Amino acid sequence: MLDSKDTCPTGGNHKWVYDIVGEKSCTKCGLWKKVTSEVGYSAEKGDYGLGGTVGKKGSGFKKIAPNTKFLSFDKILALAKKLIKAYTEKVSSQKIISSRTEELFKNSRKILKGKDTASFVAACLHIACREQEIPSSPIIISELANVKRDKLIDIFNQICKLHKISLPLDKADKKVRYVASKASMPELFSRKAIKILNRIPSIETGSNPTGIAAAALYLVSEDNVNAVTQKQLAEITLLNPQTIGNSVRRLRKDLKKYKIKF
Repeated sequence: MLDSKDTCPTGGNHKWVYDIVGEKSCTKCGLWKKVTSEVGYSAEKGDYGLGGTVGKKGSGFKKIAPNTKFLSFDKILALAKKLIKAYTEKVSSQKIISSRTEELFKNSRKILKGKDTASFVAACLHIACREQEIPSSPIIISELANVKRDKLIDIFNQICKLHKISLPLDKADKKVRYVASKASMPELFSRKAIKILNRIPSIETGSNPTGIAAAALYLVSEDNVNAVTQKQLAEITLLNPQTIGNSVRRLRKDLKKYKIKF
């Protein structure tokens, strides 16, 4: 005797069969029976086959969607490497700068989430430059990377705090030889500029050390056949000509104030 669950209610002893698409029907009567899941599951409104259920008002969506909204770290790193190459080419040809920038980026991934990759790379580059005493400032780096200065400074501070990085004091006399080499200036000019800056208190030159270093080189070469222009120095240091001009005027005042001759 067939169980009532297995027989057609109209045909009596006609047995239900499952066709190729999984529907239950009677081959004799042509009746079709709606199949319900034996495990207590049935498709409901809001179920879109995503491994979870989306509610009427979208509740539960964020349990599914975030995985599709973020790139993997490998993809982010690939982008970062391209940015590192582009940015370091504008700052220094030293391989240690690009390798250190990449190292900082990788080691700081725990604080990367939610941050702009370009700003993060720029902050790492700024640290790498400061460590190697290559002229760098939030103004310079933010302009070449086309990122917001405040955001760069914030990330810079977070990375330094994370790794307990203590950077050397950013002094103008430490920037002179780098700027001079970029301008192809003789060593004599570098020595003169450094000698002048060493006689001026650091408090007077600390706000824009790169600009002051460039200004010192401008002044010591001013009356020489190998003189460098403020425009050239601006291009070399990635500062605008007005900033170089302001630094020159400020340095002239300091020389007069401290009665320094060169």
